[in-house]
Amino acid sequence: MASAFTELARRFAGRRIVVVGDLMLDRYITGRVRRVSPEAPVPVVEVDRTYERPGGAANVAANARSLGARTTLLGMIGHDQDGLRLREVLAEAGLASDTLIVAEGYPTTVKTRVVAHGQQIVRIDRESCEISPDRVADLLVDQFSHVDSADVVVLSDYAKGVLSPSVCGTIIARCRERGIPVVVDPKGRDYQKYAGATAITPNQLEASQAIGVDVPGELCWDRLRSYFLGDLSLDAALVTRGEHGMTLLVPGQPSIDFPATARDVADVTGAGDTAVSVFALGVAGGGSFEDAAHVANVAAGVVVGKAGAAAITEEELLDVLQPPAPGRGHRAR
Repeated sequence: MASAFTELARRFAGRRIVVVGDLMLDRYITGRVRRVSPEAPVPVVEVDRTYERPGGAANVAANARSLGARTTLLGMIGHDQDGLRLREVLAEAGLASDTLIVAEGYPTTVKTRVVAHGQQIVRIDRESCEISPDRVADLLVDQFSHVDSADVVVLSDYAKGVLSPSVCGTIIARCRERGIPVVVDPKGRDYQKYAGATAITPNQLEASQAIGVDVPGELCWDRLRSYFLGDLSLDAALVTRGEHGMTLLVPGQPSIDFPATARDVADVTGAGDTAVSVFALGVAGGGSFEDAAHVANVAAGVVVGKAGAAAITEEELLDVLQPPAPGRGHRAR
């Protein structure tokens, strides 16, 4: 007999999800180290392979598409070779790129990771956050207005300048008018721009910074509850906590802890993207916040066992979902 979780995951297929945010091209250069450079005390990497994957909001969309959702991606790329390559990578993931805005003078964000023997040696970022907020807002809001319908909208913020307060406010307001849930993966310190959304999925550091604490330590759950569910008028907050799993905050209930499920951790890159996409699809599929969080936690445990920013497939997710067990979410606070 199928569990409630597997039934929820099966409802992901065909759901209409719109992902709006900062797009990136994740490039990986992998190889071996056999010697140290005579020019400087650094390892010399003998390259075996170079490959690219969708990054940032594009990885959120790739995860949703991999789970069978009808996915629309909105964001901005540069008029450059990396932008063309990102289009190709999106096509390989089954995602259309005709909705993307191409900006002159704006480089496509690229994160290049050099990996040797399975360990990341260095990351090289090519990006710019100096594009005009008004220009971005007008173009993105116009693109969003042409989206026919959606079951859920994800705002994937990587603080690259695309999700300005104007863009977030407009999209959230329009979704509220149409009864469409909005799930936010936040970044930065201006959380007021997310006010009125349905749910938010910060990691532990981001949650701390939201209430003005730079070092997470022991999170003050009462303050987080008051800020997210009170000041920002959100319906739920799912805090991702790495090896400690996740914690869900919803009105009128104690905090709900979900222990980490990963057996082997190869790479945490993109785990948050997987979590927000699965959580959003769970909400779109009619699941409770608790059930959606459980499935998101299990999905994140799968992708951290993969190298690089990887998407989870429907088959992988269904394989690891188990029937409900006592204490699936532990109410601890």
